[in-house]
Amino acid sequence: MQGIDNLKNILEKEFNFSPNSNQIKDLKRLIYEICVIKNINLSTLIEELKKNPDINKAGGRNKFFVIKEHLLKLRFPLTKKFSKIDTKAVYLSELKEPLKDSFHPSSEKITPQKVFIEKEVKNSYLAGRIKELFPNIEIQEINYYSEYLKTYKFDLANFKRPIFFIVKERWDFIKRCPCTKNVIGCNYWILNLGFGCPLDCSYCYLQVYSNFPGIILPSNLDDFFEKFDEFYKKLKRPIRIGTGEFCDSLALDDITQYSKKLVDFFKNKNLFFELKTKSKNIDNLLEIESSPNIVISFSLNPQKIVEKEELATASLEERIESAKLVQEKGYSVGFHFDPIIYFEGWEILYKEVIDKLYKDLKPPFAWISLGTLRGPKKLKDIVERRFPQSRIFYEEFFLGEDKKLRYPKFLRKEIYKKVLSWIREKDVQTPVYLCMETKDIWEVMDKKVNSSFDVERYLLRL
Repeated sequence: MQGIDNLKNILEKEFNFSPNSNQIKDLKRLIYEICVIKNINLSTLIEELKKNPDINKAGGRNKFFVIKEHLLKLRFPLTKKFSKIDTKAVYLSELKEPLKDSFHPSSEKITPQKVFIEKEVKNSYLAGRIKELFPNIEIQEINYYSEYLKTYKFDLANFKRPIFFIVKERWDFIKRCPCTKNVIGCNYWILNLGFGCPLDCSYCYLQVYSNFPGIILPSNLDDFFEKFDEFYKKLKRPIRIGTGEFCDSLALDDITQYSKKLVDFFKNKNLFFELKTKSKNIDNLLEIESSPNIVISFSLNPQKIVEKEELATASLEERIESAKLVQEKGYSVGFHFDPIIYFEGWEILYKEVIDKLYKDLKPPFAWISLGTLRGPKKLKDIVERRFPQSRIFYEEFFLGEDKKLRYPKFLRKEIYKKVLSWIREKDVQTPVYLCMETKDIWEVMDKKVNSSFDVERYLLRL
């Protein structure tokens, strides 16, 4: 933004105030975001500050706090109406330049640039399929992918380059969903089948936790099934389990054909097995025998959000059409409105999504989850650098008890209450639950719960 690098001199001239390095960091961040949100230039905002008589009256270090307070009220107008702004919960990081030449996939159809195959699985079905589908792709054998990471210098600009690692999973087969502390979870289990996603959503939390480019694809599904059989024998009740927490369950299914093996293994068991996706890659599912305990779930957002924030994914129309086809085939279907992204006019577009969903598909569904946009504070910095045109984190976010950036509670309650009402106008049977929310937020829902166990029983219809 023009002039922002000269902010210290401007403040000295206009307000007789010389901020220190920490103060200039905070003021730069606030002024930059306000100008972006309001679509005004720096000089216009400075003129507005000059109209505040309290700034001129303040002396010494107090001048910084008066200027900052004024800026916070401009930055968080909704919150200002409802409560005092908690300055400790405001995340103000140093401004950084966007990445140059950041790689983004251009379509949902993925072709790997390079493939690494661990020697122990070089003769596996997945290694063979990769060689068959991509005979001209560079393939390199390695002992372990962890050895490659020791020699690779991570570069965020290349985070989404389509590099595949065909590996043998040795330890991490089944795990509980890593739910945030102090929230009500749902006792979900993860079949840890891979890490990394070929799709490119601006808000994806994997950007924070990944330290290498590419996608890890285990080739030893039989070992997963063996570990699950051991786990399953110990269960005394049904569970919900699935892939899709650290990858998209179906985005690469035309390559891996995981779904054929997974559905065949999990069908008719006393559990729900879920495949979650933002793709339309359902051909394999339509070719095999279905089962009602297999849930194919689609993440839904308005097409405006899909186009701007969910790159290389299927359109909203394609997702709903895919859901209709798998439902007609005999699978159960679920839907995840997560993240719900707040913006001016959000109600109109999200209600249109729900209207279309119930126009094209027949309820009840396995479940519908609701969750608002959230993430570690570092995610905001990464989004700014990888997606400089994105504005989703310039709405009103504060650090919550879990140290994640979240909309304020009054706004989350309003969002959930409205979305639930639109669903219940058309469907009173499908369980609707909140993802990673506190007990007080759950009070706006029509199902009262006190624990993760309550949510689990609700979703399993126990």
